[in-house]
Amino acid sequence: MSISINNKLTQFAQQELVLGYNSIERDRIKSSLNQVKKVLNDTLLHTTSAIVPFGSYTRNTILPRRYDSHSDVDILVVFNTYHATYTPGTYRNNIKDALARSYPRSNVKKDFPTVKLELNHIMFDVVPCLKERDWWGNETYKIPSRNDAWTDTVPNDLNNLLSQKNQGYGNNIVRNVIRLCKHWNANSGRPFDSYEMEKWIINRYFFSGDNLYEKFLSVMRDMAYDQAGVRHAIDWINEYKGSWSRNADERKQLFWLQKLLPGLS
Repeated sequence: MSISINNKLTQFAQQELVLGYNSIERDRIKSSLNQVKKVLNDTLLHTTSAIVPFGSYTRNTILPRRYDSHSDVDILVVFNTYHATYTPGTYRNNIKDALARSYPRSNVKKDFPTVKLELNHIMFDVVPCLKERDWWGNETYKIPSRNDAWTDTVPNDLNNLLSQKNQGYGNNIVRNVIRLCKHWNANSGRPFDSYEMEKWIINRYFFSGDNLYEKFLSVMRDMAYDQAGVRHAIDWINEYKGSWSRNADERKQLFWLQKLLPGLS
């Protein structure tokens, strides 16, 4: 086990593959998010009851745009149903019209089940939603499904689970593994859906004190060993870890790790 490579990976995950809380990129995204929320509130008037960010942005697993050009911020627009309930298509049209009027120079388009607003520094995926409450006070959120119908969802369902596991195992290891895997995924043509990949990683078993280097390789081996270049890189990394008859070669381990994670130095 290489301590220095583990430290390099940790530094890469926590300094490069993250929107720093004082970074210019995060400040710009936060400012744009506030503006989008204001536009939707002002334009849709009294038809909404809440506008809620969700997804990787709220889990702090969103990657900077230089590492994932498809990074986006998900927004849930909860419509009230006091007077009437419309089809998902109607709500999506209303969102699209509101954004198109306020951002005439930006690309606004419907992309099931969302409405996409593409700014020069970030993409917003805006999803219409209905919230229902039963007799016992249980709330159910619904978002568009196929055939212009509604389907149940749980916004930010992974947030609490990620926080609990991350704190329980220590060293921010679960979030760091997610960031590294998302970087590989984005650089490899996105063979995996980002949300489903995060969910799969969060539901894996971690051990307290796990080494990030070994855990990343373990996750990649189980998740993506059949993907182009992954088996080759992992096999060579293991080869250069050495054995009883051969010294480890950290430089060559790093060389093959960089094949999986461009930008790592």
